[in-house]
Amino acid sequence: MIVIKLGGSLEGGAETALARAVQEAGRRGWAVVLVHGGGPRISKRLRDAGIELPFVNGLRQTTAEAMPHVVEALADCNRDISVALARHGVRVTPFAGGEIVVAKDVGRDRTGDVAAIRTGPVREAAASGRVPVVAPFGRDAAGTPYNVNADHAASHIAQALGADRLVFLTDVPGIYRDFAARDLLLDTTAEELGRLLEQGAFSTGMIPKVEAVLYAVQHGVREVWIVDGRDEDAVMAAVLGRKDKRTSGTRLSARTEAYEE
Repeated sequence: MIVIKLGGSLEGGAETALARAVQEAGRRGWAVVLVHGGGPRISKRLRDAGIELPFVNGLRQTTAEAMPHVVEALADCNRDISVALARHGVRVTPFAGGEIVVAKDVGRDRTGDVAAIRTGPVREAAASGRVPVVAPFGRDAAGTPYNVNADHAASHIAQALGADRLVFLTDVPGIYRDFAARDLLLDTTAEELGRLLEQGAFSTGMIPKVEAVLYAVQHGVREVWIVDGRDEDAVMAAVLGRKDKRTSGTRLSARTEAYEE
């Protein structure tokens, strides 16, 4: 099984790149699960409502007042992504109601974390040949909704499903060892990423992604990729687990293999 985390929209060629990769994975008999974000659309809805929320270590500090806007924005993203994939013939099952992630209160109002993943509905959809499309918020035992970082949600979903591969589609070619110097990490290790994180090498927005990558590989996911979602070749290579010198991206796995010619 392959879990793919993408942003809240499919622009700049990302729609075609994702659809092609998902279809190719399906032809090979691999189940695919999508987890999407929605940061820009959430921010716009909050601005329109006159709500301003701070970010702490890359996480939006969501309030009870803001939560309905977050839920509506994520539902819009989920619908748009599902419709876009359907245009390419990809059959999907949307999960936009917080029914997959069991959230827990971490003392940050409505910014929560993942307590558990309900894998049953996801596995059922995948077994029927459909692609689950999961919005990154959850509900606690009482049904109270919490905003959950999409990268963290994707890593927990990958762990719970026993995924072989987790792919993060971003708007940059991968994780940079030094962004200003454009020093891109290609093959890396959990030790190297952890050390760079401790050294403060990553921007605030990249911190949750790096934490999610580390969580995944430390909890049974064999391989994690971070690539530019608009680059068709890079997306295809990441989804298929095929690294070569013609594509860019960051890969972290339990084993380090040479590039294919």
